[in-house]
Amino acid sequence: MLSASSKSVVEFIGKYLIGRTLTSEPISTHTDAGRVETTYADQTFFSNFVQRTSGFDFDLTVITRGRRFGPDADGTLDAVRVYRYEMTERVSTGQLLGFARYISSTNTQYDPLAGSCFLVQMRVDGGALLVTERQIGYGDFPTPGGGRKPKALDCRYRYSLDDRGVVSVEFDQESYDVDAESFERQPSDDEFPTQVSRELFDQEGAPVTD
Repeated sequence: MLSASSKSVVEFIGKYLIGRTLTSEPISTHTDAGRVETTYADQTFFSNFVQRTSGFDFDLTVITRGRRFGPDADGTLDAVRVYRYEMTERVSTGQLLGFARYISSTNTQYDPLAGSCFLVQMRVDGGALLVTERQIGYGDFPTPGGGRKPKALDCRYRYSLDDRGVVSVEFDQESYDVDAESFERQPSDDEFPTQVSRELFDQEGAPVTD
C-alpha cells in the first residue's frame, strides 16, 4: 500500500503525463571549454504506465533534433531514445526511489548515453512533480578531435500545470568529469541553460503531437 505522498506522484503521472507530448524550445549548450556548441530541441512523450503494489513503471520516449559544431566534432544529434522508469516506495522512509534505464536509440553514431542508468527520486511539492536523477558510473561523451571522455550527468525536472491545465517542464542538468577507476566526480565547465518544454495546441484547442 503506497503512502499518501507516493500516491500523489502516481496520480500526477497518470493524470497529467501519460499519453501527453511535450515539445521544447531550441537551446544551445557549450562544452569542452566552449570549443563545442550543440543546438537541439526535444519532443517527449510518456507511455506504458503500470502500477504495482509498491510502485510503478513507465516509458519515456525522447525525440531529439539537433547538431553539434566544433573542431572535428561536427555531427547530428538526431535520435529517438527510449528510457524505462522503475520506481519503488521505500518502506523505511516512504520515499519513491528507482532507476531510469536506457532501452534503445536510433542514433546512427555512438550514443553517449548507451548502456546508462540513472538513480531517480520523485516527489510532489507545491502541486509540481519534482524528479532528480544521478547518472550511475559514466557515459562516453564526445570531445573535440573525435575522441570520447568519461562523463556523467545530474538532472532535475520540474513538471507543473498552468491555470488551463497545460503541462510544462523545466529541465536543468550538470555534467561531471569522471575518474574511470574510482568513479570520483569533478564538476566540468560545460554550460547548460534551462530547457523548457510544454504541451502545444492548435487553433481548435487540440493537442499537437507532431
